[in-house]
Order: sequence, then C-alpha cells, then structure tokens
Amino acid sequence: MSPQADTDLSSNDRRRDRRIDAPMTVVIGNTPYAIGDWSLGGARIVDYVGTLTPGDVAQLRVLVPTAGPGALFRTEGRVQRVDPDSGSLGLEFEELDTVAFATLNRYFRERLFRGHA
Repeated sequence: MSPQADTDLSSNDRRRDRRIDAPMTVVIGNTPYAIGDWSLGGARIVDYVGTLTPGDVAQLRVLVPTAGPGALFRTEGRVQRVDPDSGSLGLEFEELDTVAFATLNRYFRERLFRGHA
C-alpha cells in the first residue's frame, strides 16, 4: 500500500460537505469496516487493512442504521487518501443514486434532529 499525505488535497477538496460521526458500516469486498465520520460526499473508514491506494475505485455496500429497519445501498467510492499510521482510508462517493442520496440525507437529518451530529 502506498500512502498519500492529506496535504496532497486542498482543504476545499477534502471538506466540501459537513461531516458527521453517526455510526455506519461499509463493506469492501467481503470485509466490513466501521465508518469514523462521513458526509453526503464521502466517508472516512477506520481500521482499514487492504490494498486500495489513492485513485482506486472500490465497490461499496453501505449499511445505514436508520430509524426502523436499516437501509443498505451499493455505490462506488474513489480513494482520496490512505493513512497507514491511523489505519484510516478516505473515500469520495461516486455518483450516489437517488435512493442512496435520500437514505444518507434522511439519516444525516435524523442525527442532527436528535443532537448527535
């Protein structure tokens, strides 16, 4: 795995959207990972162990624990950065479909409403 420093991206590229630390899970391949924080634009995966490097596109399954039954959607994520020291992987969501966007947006708003943002 070849690491890429956060400084390779401008702060505008890294943080276009407000981030939230509400729990979610992402599955890459057959491995589930916790999401440390996320926004409608992307996510930071914690305790990542794998071969993805900046620029790679990964197939993702994202489990969103919304009120009531949870929701699962599929999308792609482009790796923006890998930090081997912290074990984190930063992904930008690639073209969320309408259902995925609505699911994330609803969960984001639920968390804000409950004061968990």
